[in-house]
Amino acid sequence: MKIGEALEKAMRVLVEEQIHPTLGYRYASESWPSNTAYKQLELRQLGYAPAQAAQLGLGNERKQRPRGVYEDPTLYVFESTNFDLLIKLFSQVAEADRPAFVSGLLENVRRAVSAHGPKLPGPFPSFEGQTSALALVAEFCIRTGHLNELLTATEEPKMPTVSLAIMLKEIEEMIALNFNLFSDSELSTIPSKLGHLKEIADRQTYSARGRRGGGPMKENPHYRQGYSHVGKEIVNAIDGITEECRKARFWYLKGALQELPNLEIESDKLKVEGFLVKIGFSNEMVEALNAAETDYKSTASAFELKNCLGHLRSFLEHLHRESVKSIAKAGGQTVVDRWGDVTLYLRQQGFFTKQHEAFAASLYTLLSDESVHPLTADREYARLLRNVVIEYGVMFLTVLDKKGVTI
Repeated sequence: MKIGEALEKAMRVLVEEQIHPTLGYRYASESWPSNTAYKQLELRQLGYAPAQAAQLGLGNERKQRPRGVYEDPTLYVFESTNFDLLIKLFSQVAEADRPAFVSGLLENVRRAVSAHGPKLPGPFPSFEGQTSALALVAEFCIRTGHLNELLTATEEPKMPTVSLAIMLKEIEEMIALNFNLFSDSELSTIPSKLGHLKEIADRQTYSARGRRGGGPMKENPHYRQGYSHVGKEIVNAIDGITEECRKARFWYLKGALQELPNLEIESDKLKVEGFLVKIGFSNEMVEALNAAETDYKSTASAFELKNCLGHLRSFLEHLHRESVKSIAKAGGQTVVDRWGDVTLYLRQQGFFTKQHEAFAASLYTLLSDESVHPLTADREYARLLRNVVIEYGVMFLTVLDKKGVTI
C-alpha cells in the first residue's frame, strides 16, 4: 500500500477513535483483584465476578494521581479495535515507508490537534468530557517501538491542549498496568523528555508570580487566558508519570535482585503477540502462546508443564509453516508443508543462515524430546525452553517484518 493511501486511511481510523473511543484494558486473571480488597466481601455478596470487580477498582484508580503501578504487568490486557486497524495498515506499508507512516500519525501530536466533545461523562481517557485520538497514537507508537519518536513530537507544541492532556492520561494508564512495555532505560528518560511539554503547560498556570523573599509581582509574558486548567492538568499528569516511572524502575530492580520472572522476557512476549497481529498470523498462534502461559503458571504440575512445552512446539512449528506458505505464494512457488522442508526453504530464500537453520532444528528437537516422549516435564526445562522460544520469536518475526512479509 502506498504511503499516501495508508495515511489517509489511518486518519479516518483516528477520527473514528476520537468520536467513538475503543481503547480499553481487560482484567485477565481469575483471582480476585487487589484493587477491590477494601470492599471485596461486599462485591462478592452482590454477585460480582473478579473481572467485573477489577474494572470497578480500575475506575477508582484512574481518579488518583500518581497512579499505582502493578508489580505484575500481566493482570490487565490491552484491547482496541481501532488499534488493530492501525496495525493492519502499518503491516501493509512497505518497510521503507514505515517511518513516514509513524511520522504522519505524530503530526497530530506536533500540531496538538483539537479534542472532541464535550460529552459528559467522557469515557477514559477524557478531560472535561472531551476525547482525543492522541491516546490511540500513544498506544500505537509505544507498542510498535516508537516511544522516542512520540516523546520527540511532544517538543513541538507551543501551547497546552486538551488532546495532549488526554494523551498523557493514556501514558499514565500504560505504565500503571503494563509497565514492562518500557525498558528500564526508557523509564529513566521519559520525565526529562516530557520537560518541554511540562514547561509550556506550567507557564499557563499563572499570570504573574512573586519572587522569593518578597518584592513586586513579575508578569508572565507567555500567559494566555483560558489555558490555566489544562496547563495544571498536564503538569500534574507529568508529575504523576515521573512517580510511576520511579516505581516501575523499582519493580525492575526488585525482580532482578529477587530473581523473579524476567520482565524483559515478559515484555518480549508482548512484542511477539504484537508482531503476530501486525504481520497477519492466525489467531490460533496467539492462542497457542496463551495456552502455554496458562500451563506455565507457578503452581503448575509436571503434567501441565509438559502441555506447556507441547504448545510451544506447536507454536514454533506453525510460526515457520505459516510464514513459508505466504512467502512461497508471493513468489509463485510451492513448498511441502512440513517442518524440515520449510526451514530448508527459509535458508534457500535468504531468511536463514545455515547456523540459524541448525539452531531452529535443534530447538524444535529439544521441545519434541521434552514434550512428546517423557510423561512429565521439569520446571527447569519448561522455563528454559519457554524463554528461548519467546526470544527466538522476537528475532524471527523481526526478520519477517523487515522483509515486509504479510500472512
